[in-house]
This record gives sequence, C-alpha cells and structure tokens, in this order.
Amino acid sequence: MSFYSLLPHPTFDENDFATWEDGFTNEECDEIIRLGESLDAKDSTVGSNPKEQKNNNNIRRSLNSWIVLNKDTEWVYKRLGNISRCLNGMNWRYDISGFSEDLQYTRYNDDDSFYGWHIDSGQTNSEHPQRKISITLQLSESSEYEGGDFQIRSSKLNTCPKKKGLVIAFPSHSLHQVTPVTKGIRRSLVVWLCGPPLR
Repeated sequence: MSFYSLLPHPTFDENDFATWEDGFTNEECDEIIRLGESLDAKDSTVGSNPKEQKNNNNIRRSLNSWIVLNKDTEWVYKRLGNISRCLNGMNWRYDISGFSEDLQYTRYNDDDSFYGWHIDSGQTNSEHPQRKISITLQLSESSEYEGGDFQIRSSKLNTCPKKKGLVIAFPSHSLHQVTPVTKGIRRSLVVWLCGPPLR
C-alpha cells in the first residue's frame, strides 16, 4: 500500500481579519465623506429580508446612505475592488465574483450610536449572491471620536486599528460589532465581496 506525501502548508494565512494601510489618502477619505454627506441619510435598519427590514435601536443605532456606482464614484469602487482582491488572495482565496451591492456610507454620532454583534448575512431570496468578505474603510481619524471600536470575534476577540484610510477585510460570517460612540463622530464605508455559496 502506498501513501501520498503530505502537502506543504499553503503560502497564505487564513486570518481572522486583514488590513491594508493607507488604502485611501486623507483627501480621498474627505471626498468620500463629502459624497456620503451629500446623500439623504436614513436610520440604519436590521434584517436580511428587504421587505422586513426595520429600525431596532436595541441592535443598531446609526445613519447611513448608499453611494451608487457612477462616473464620480467609479474610482472608489475600483480602488476597493483592487485592494479587496489582493487581501482575499493573501488570506482566504474565496471564489469571488465582485460587488453586487452599493457602497454603504455610515455615520455614528455621539448619541451612543453603535451596532451590536452580528454577521453580514446579506439579503435572502434576492438576486444578490452570498456575501463572503466584508470590507470596511475607516474614514475618521481616531482623534475625532471616542468609543466606536470595531471588533471582530473569531478565533479570539480582535479590536481593529483606528486609522483614517485603513481598509479592513474579514469573512462575512464572522461576528463583529461597533461599540457605542460616546464623543465625536465615526464615519466609515462598507461593502461586501460576493460569490457562489460556500461549500
């Protein structure tokens, strides 16, 4: 009887999360903030079924708007797409088809705005493929707010760095939260890399 030799370790690490420093300059972050603030922000909702989404201040309190793809925003989509593909290749190598949803601009005010522990399951019974990797772009400097820690719970509890222009990526099935903002304003941009169901 013959045995196959053990395969070598893969050349990538399956991390709880990954970061890309200085993904966007201060000026670019400020332009994204301008784009987001120019839109009609609404109270953030919860729920995976679009027809049943509702406000629930016990789970989530923030304001958000949606930055659609057009000639003025294409550069943001392209940059996030390139960074996301690199981070996926270095960390998870999921089968990814791209973005299928608009960019979510979110503002956490100093009224204890927060988002409790949740996963990014996405919409059910819709045309959107499965969310696989969640992407967060930090738009605020750490000195601009207090609280508002972005945390991911996977193999351990991770508190992510607070740095303007930092891109954070993590598997969408990971539990994560934003702790209450007690002073100032925290701004971020969120999008999801999607693809065929995991198997």
